[in-house]
Amino acid sequence: MTDFKRRFLTALNHEEPDRVPVMGLILDTATINQVLGKKPTDVVSLMKKPVWRSVLKRLMNTGWYWNRMLYRNIAGALESAVRLGFDANWTIYYQMELNPDPSPLGLAFHDVWGRVWEMGSDGKGNMIVNYTRPLCPTERDWETWVERKRPVFERIIADATACHKKLDEAYADRILAIGYAAPGIFENSWQPMGFVNFTTLVYQKPEFVKRMIAFHTDFYLRYLEGVMQSGAEVVRGGDDLGQKTGPLMRPELIEKFYGESYRRIADLVHRHKKKLLWHSCGNIYRFLDKFVEWGFDGLLTMEPTAGMDLAKVREQVGHKLALVGNLDVSHLLVKGTREEVEGAVKQAIRAAARGGGYILSAAHAHPFVDATRLEWMVDAAHRWGKYPISI
Repeated sequence: MTDFKRRFLTALNHEEPDRVPVMGLILDTATINQVLGKKPTDVVSLMKKPVWRSVLKRLMNTGWYWNRMLYRNIAGALESAVRLGFDANWTIYYQMELNPDPSPLGLAFHDVWGRVWEMGSDGKGNMIVNYTRPLCPTERDWETWVERKRPVFERIIADATACHKKLDEAYADRILAIGYAAPGIFENSWQPMGFVNFTTLVYQKPEFVKRMIAFHTDFYLRYLEGVMQSGAEVVRGGDDLGQKTGPLMRPELIEKFYGESYRRIADLVHRHKKKLLWHSCGNIYRFLDKFVEWGFDGLLTMEPTAGMDLAKVREQVGHKLALVGNLDVSHLLVKGTREEVEGAVKQAIRAAARGGGYILSAAHAHPFVDATRLEWMVDAAHRWGKYPISI
């Protein structure tokens, strides 16, 4: 077994490896281009030109081109993570279609679940894509949409499976590529409808909501089966259950509508003899005991800007959950000094690494995370994360 894999799995088993593992959340082309020294392709500017607009729309809506483009981007993320010294990095497959849109660019991505993603630029030519609004605000809209997209759902599972297998085969001896089945069931329930519409239906039409969740659960389990064919011993799932000050919905409601789905996800992963890392943003203290109860092996994010304190989380869950993340991406890994980055790394190791069960990582990813700060983070982890921990 390679050193990085042994290190990561040992920590996940709450034992002390040679040093604290470091996981990358590299995904954005801005970060990849910075690490690999590539000049950005300003796709957003090209789309403003009629000829290019037509060409890009046709190409991006063609399956073979989309898959090739996406594979190159994810492979670039893994290559970047290897160069920066990470032990692991997440890999996410997604599929979207360009459609006419009333937004200023005139085009926007639609995903298969019914979300609109608008494009913008980071000011350096790298494209930024953000979820902006729903496409299925009513029960009837959602039913019609799902029926129309049924063939696409099937194709996504096949394409995602092939992509993750190919990535694992190409990088298995260099880094642990952790496939991420995303978005999650809760996000796929409310985002295509809008939060107000969804929560209204929770009270007015609970049987419809349960039927919708059953559809997403069935798809998610099949999708996850595909991701797990990659061969990696660890897989990621996730659902953002928190916002900056607390849960998006009461934990009792999440348990009522989603608890059984989450238990089935954990059971499936464990039947495949793999570990499940769970991604959930926001202030999620009230869900920590649930994550243990649902059967998750590890928790990723723990955003400092949402009030998540790593030592407090460790105190609450002990070694029932492996913890991954907590390095700030609002300032520290964007504009922080080297001393600030090193100080945060030491604080995280001190708070959670003794006895194993901690993997150092940024709390999340976005295009303005600076590759140099990531390199400082990895370097500090290598110097201060050696076991036995002495800081």
